[in-house]
Amino acid sequence: MEGQVSSEGDVSIGQDGAFDGDIRARRVVVCGRFKGNIDCERLEIVACGHVEGEIEISELVIEAGGQFSGASRIKNQTPRQIGYQGRDTEGE
Repeated sequence: MEGQVSSEGDVSIGQDGAFDGDIRARRVVVCGRFKGNIDCERLEIVACGHVEGEIEISELVIEAGGQFSGASRIKNQTPRQIGYQGRDTEGE
């Protein structure tokens, strides 16, 4: 299939399914193949799923065997700084 899907609920692509286009939904579950753009709160790519494209998500889950190729952006979050707190080597 090709096109655009917009839903306030969940969207699922079955194991034998393929979709090219844009999806905007609350939650997207990919068991088959997807190519395009996804904008959702939670994206789940299961073991047999393949997503190619750009995603904007709040949560991303990729099961072992699931594949994602593209660019991702986390929405509604401020960047966190991660610092290294190793031991001080001065004076050794």
